Amino acid sequence: MKKQRLTAKGVDAPATATVSTGGSSSAVVLRLVSPRLAAVLLIAAVLLPNIGALTCGFVFDDLPMIVENQKLHSLSTLPQAWKSGIWPDGRSIPALRPVSQAVWATLWIAGGGSPVPFHAANLLLAVGATLLAWSLLREVAAPNVAFLAALVWALFPIHTEAVTSIIGSAELLAAVFGFAAVLLHRHGRPGPALLLFALAVFSKESGATFAGVAGVLWWLTPPRPVSRKILARDAIAAGAVVLAALIAHRLAAKGPALIPPMDNPMSLLPWGGRILTALWVQVLYLGKTFFPIEFAADYSYKQIPLVMSFDNLRAFAGCLLVIAAGVAFWRWRSARLPVALWVIPFTPTANVLFPIGTIMGERLAYVPSLGAAVALALLLVRLPRCKLVLVCSLLILVCGAGTAVRNMDWRNADAFYPALVKASPASTKAWYFLGVWHSARGRDTEALAAYDRAIEIFPAYPEALNNRGNTLVSLGRIEEAKDSYRRCLRFDPTHKGAAASLSALEAGSLFTPQRRRL
Repeated sequence: MKKQRLTAKGVDAPATATVSTGGSSSAVVLRLVSPRLAAVLLIAAVLLPNIGALTCGFVFDDLPMIVENQKLHSLSTLPQAWKSGIWPDGRSIPALRPVSQAVWATLWIAGGGSPVPFHAANLLLAVGATLLAWSLLREVAAPNVAFLAALVWALFPIHTEAVTSIIGSAELLAAVFGFAAVLLHRHGRPGPALLLFALAVFSKESGATFAGVAGVLWWLTPPRPVSRKILARDAIAAGAVVLAALIAHRLAAKGPALIPPMDNPMSLLPWGGRILTALWVQVLYLGKTFFPIEFAADYSYKQIPLVMSFDNLRAFAGCLLVIAAGVAFWRWRSARLPVALWVIPFTPTANVLFPIGTIMGERLAYVPSLGAAVALALLLVRLPRCKLVLVCSLLILVCGAGTAVRNMDWRNADAFYPALVKASPASTKAWYFLGVWHSARGRDTEALAAYDRAIEIFPAYPEALNNRGNTLVSLGRIEEAKDSYRRCLRFDPTHKGAAASLSALEAGSLFTPQRRRL
């Protein structure tokens, strides 16, 4: 069989590869599309599967963080929102994201409270993040590896929570500013790069990891000779931005950071159990990235079983993933880029170094999954051209359809909350919100059953106990309602709603509980 010799720029360094003109397997990178066509295809890969997001409304965390947060409804009160953090009621751990909140306030005012501008902005941000990621990959990888990785990354259904959920725009903003900062830094423009890096950090805390991404990419593929003194200066400047963000977070915090156990039960574990569970969660992230079968917007207690020791097979799965990644990074230069792009962005949110406010969130995989996309692209480019086109077509079809279908779960409350329980049947918060959804529609019997299930999973759930009491009042079961309020106050003595309701019932005053709007 006649062989043709071609040279291709690989991930590490220029390399010569052999291609069979008859269509046999090959590791060569073939030029499939022009840069202009590649950009058009990438834009289409983002917009077409996600276009249904424009019909979606405000659901789940969008409500307390944006819709019910009056401080974001006027630019004059925006500084107050910055001081109180993203949770206006002060619950959960403090998080300061002034850039994201400024964007939300602007979109709320411009759109008159309509969700359409928010979703349109998310789509534009996702397009920008994809094009910037592609541009960055073109500098550190072969052209077709960069294109295929960006294409796959744009189509991953696990991104739906970041792209379609309105509060997911924090991930998108951090990605856009972060990728742009790394690109500018590589092009010798440290001043603008530092400014964009600061915007990434104050969009989402995990934006700080782009400093690490820049450093590793410089180590793998330095764009030009630069003295260590200059690199050290840039590293110190990036560290100063991160330090400023940490100080701002500390000043915004009203007290010690308390992580609700129902949101992240790992916060109560000793370090060994936390790390084993966190590594298992990384296996779940990887599985949901490559096998987009079922997704959920909530993984709180106890949807994900905790891994307490090595007598659990999940512990071995997590450790095996770490060992495999370490060996690949050490032995194969081509594996260093995908491993680094997965590990570094996940560092602050993996619950390994310290516990965060959630045990798992699909939106957190938005930037890290670029590493998985690069790994897949490195395998795809080894296929003969005809098989490559076939496999890519199947990926586009499967992932695009999966993303389009997943988008519909976010279109309104009637679609979202039943889908949430179906995807996370062991989550106490999923059942709690199903109860709120039933109650908002006057279905008190169904709401009571949902609250009972939430409390069965997590007995010390004050909000579920309070809402259960309200539902029992609506059903005329006063003595049971009193007991539910007392149990709520046992676990949260500061709960004003339960205290007022119990006081009214004990005084013989009946009332009509207010139903939350969803």
